[in-house]
Amino acid sequence: GMASTFNESLLYNIGKAIGDECNHYSVDVLLAPGMNLKRSPLAGRNFEYYSEDPFLTTKCATNFINGVQSTGVSACAKHFALNEQENQRRFLNTICDERTMHEYYLRPFQDVLKASNPHTVMSSYNRVNGEYASESSYLLKDVLRTKWQYDGAVISDWGAAQNRVKSIKNGLNVEMPGPSEFINEVTDALQSGELTESDIDESLLP
Repeated sequence: GMASTFNESLLYNIGKAIGDECNHYSVDVLLAPGMNLKRSPLAGRNFEYYSEDPFLTTKCATNFINGVQSTGVSACAKHFALNEQENQRRFLNTICDERTMHEYYLRPFQDVLKASNPHTVMSSYNRVNGEYASESSYLLKDVLRTKWQYDGAVISDWGAAQNRVKSIKNGLNVEMPGPSEFINEVTDALQSGELTESDIDESLLP
């Protein structure tokens, strides 16, 4: 409904109103907006997303985020990346060539990061070309950090971190929800040398 208005100032005002409500209830991070594209009318999270069009999605999300963050509340751009369907979302392997990925699926995230700099980005459940998004060095380090120069926090969708050691090494900052299911694996990896203190420092200080 919001996207159908094509009204950027309305999206900003909605974001601001929700940010004001977050402040009222002492909510620091709003887990929105959803920026994936509506590839199928059967997609289970279409109610969270704006459009099948990356340009419209960018305009909507940019204004919504600016409205939210004008109140001091952090927005969270999600779900990074290619979470365009819900069927078997925890096990799905989305196969996508690089040009299509960047020109269509990643484009809204790239443009929104430049235009509104959301304080957090949420990684998705699915795998992308064989790697889980929450532990993908390509998505989280090569694209998000290096190419796009993003300096905010990357958090996982709820239960999306499949390998905590690998996710720490490859760019995930926060596993949700806490406490971590993998704390013993992280401790063991530190003791064995598979993880180093510098790996932890890099994860803590994006």
